[in-house]
Amino acid sequence: GVRRSATAGSLTIERILPVRMDNERKKEMPSVAMCLVIDRSGSMTGLPLEMAKEAAKATAKTLESDDLIEVIAFDSSPVRTVKMQPARNRTRIVNDIARIQPGGGTEIFSALDAGYQDMTVTQARKKHVILLTDGQAPSQGIRDLVSAMIAESITVTTVGLGTGVDDGLLKMIADVGGGRYHAVADPNNLPKIFTKETEMIARAAAVEEWFPVTQVGSATFL
Repeated sequence: GVRRSATAGSLTIERILPVRMDNERKKEMPSVAMCLVIDRSGSMTGLPLEMAKEAAKATAKTLESDDLIEVIAFDSSPVRTVKMQPARNRTRIVNDIARIQPGGGTEIFSALDAGYQDMTVTQARKKHVILLTDGQAPSQGIRDLVSAMIAESITVTTVGLGTGVDDGLLKMIADVGGGRYHAVADPNNLPKIFTKETEMIARAAAVEEWFPVTQVGSATFL
């Protein structure tokens, strides 16, 4: 009788093992990749840009060490201020964010497209973009771009700062992109919004990897 239960035990272990090994492999993939696309046009000069930078820093600090973050600052063209990298490089990331200076006009398409290109070659369970702008921009091509993003499971949240934004465009991006639209009057609220978004995405990634295990019998090793 003893031998039979030992065999049964090892069979159980063998049945459990592939699941565990598979899960270990999944664990190697970062849970979250966040791309922050931040308007640094001339109208953002002063408090708006300073608080946008604080919001980007808060995002880096909220992420787990293995999660990935990228920051693209844009005016009429995008600059990858922080290239996609693990959030554990917090000091370097925060220093790079601090160096963002105000520039010229507002061109959303090329900035979002840069984020899309980088996200498609990034491995993560949840890929999320936050687009922050305080102004208007040409809208052609943006709907198609965001449709391409959501088709690759890249979600997009938009944050419109102040009263000069194109509400319709930002709402459309969030609707098509499976994200949320935040209308923000006070720049001081930006860090809180970015942090909330980051926590929400992290929770969603955790739910995706979580699977319930039902114990159907009693066993001493459980």
